[in-house]
Amino acid sequence: NNGPASAGRRDRPRLTRLGWRAETRNRCRSVLVADTNACSFRAVPTGRGATIRAAVSRGVGLPPSIENLHLDAPGPDEVRVVVEACAVCHSDLSYVDGTWATDFPLVLGHEASGRVADVGHGVHDLSTHDPVVVSLVRTCGECRACRKGHEVACTGNLSLNDRSPLSDADGNRIPQGLNVAAFATQVVVHRSQVVRLPDGFDLIEASLLGCGVLTGSGAVTNTARVGRGDAVIVVGCGGVGVGAIQAARIAGAEPILAVDPEADKRKAALGFGATHTVDPVGDDVAVAIRSATGGRLADHLLVTTGAPAALDGAIDLLAPMGQLVIVGMPGDDVTIDVAPSWLAAANKSILGSKMGGARVSVDVPALLDHHRAGRLDLGGMVSTTHPLDELEEAFGEVRRGEVLRTVILPNGSGDRDSADASGVPV
Repeated sequence: NNGPASAGRRDRPRLTRLGWRAETRNRCRSVLVADTNACSFRAVPTGRGATIRAAVSRGVGLPPSIENLHLDAPGPDEVRVVVEACAVCHSDLSYVDGTWATDFPLVLGHEASGRVADVGHGVHDLSTHDPVVVSLVRTCGECRACRKGHEVACTGNLSLNDRSPLSDADGNRIPQGLNVAAFATQVVVHRSQVVRLPDGFDLIEASLLGCGVLTGSGAVTNTARVGRGDAVIVVGCGGVGVGAIQAARIAGAEPILAVDPEADKRKAALGFGATHTVDPVGDDVAVAIRSATGGRLADHLLVTTGAPAALDGAIDLLAPMGQLVIVGMPGDDVTIDVAPSWLAAANKSILGSKMGGARVSVDVPALLDHHRAGRLDLGGMVSTTHPLDELEEAFGEVRRGEVLRTVILPNGSGDRDSADASGVPV
């Protein structure tokens, strides 16, 4: 039992399918923006380890268990963050549902925001209480990939890569799933994973910049390099897909076709910038794109879902010189068949887009600028919020395709963490 099902429920924004009730959402914003005391700074002095609450995944198909874990103090070039919001990503489910192989136990959650609680030696540009976005992209800044600006391919040897800062009551190290482990009240991450937010920025909305929006927009701007007037198809209208749709709109793409079997998601996509929607179950996508363009096929097709069916025939929807961009990551055993001679003759290309090729320190500030100018809608992407104890319920919403993004509020139920000097959980 992960706690009473009603824990924190009265403060949880209610789902109006893909929207919030405004009055409830504003109440949450007032807590996560204005009230710095919502973080447990007083209970956790700087320079010391802490006992935190975390959702531990212990096997495929098992619901996460809420446990007390020890979190080490930040080491050199590391930052401890009190997690105020962590969005649920399909990548989290890919591990707990067995789609991707991993070792258990581990703590998942990697699309987060919060406030700085402590910094390690060498971190001079962040202060306690600073609001931040936390991303899974961890970089050394010195390896060949980092020097070329390919931060998602970093091969540097960082201490957090070798030793998790989390341990259980028996002293066993618990890995940080996807480099963050933010389904927890606090995290310790490398400085490269953190971007300072403007004061007053909505921390629930900011969490989406840690992965979903960062990945979707990066696939458009960094990988595909979509230009004005390009014809774009986005397959999958979840959080990553909507991030891609908004980035394509900002880039001046026309038309933008949103493809998803869920009618509510197709409808929502129109509000974020899609010019046309297509039901892949009942509609012919090729007919739809030719109708929208006056006869030609797509310049870019971005597959933002991991569903294998989304890749079927995708290459055939591209015009000569077109790009198929694989953003969503299907199961390890999924393959596609392509005739290489035909691919070369049509000058088509297939591109992978891990995390949208993101450069966190560059791309997150750019997204903040788009948000500030009213070009990027983050609030409309958040469908529901849950306290940490309702993580399994949030997983269910994502599995059923009911939400664009559901966000966990690890400190939202009023829990506080305790500090210890010995390095052993108390």
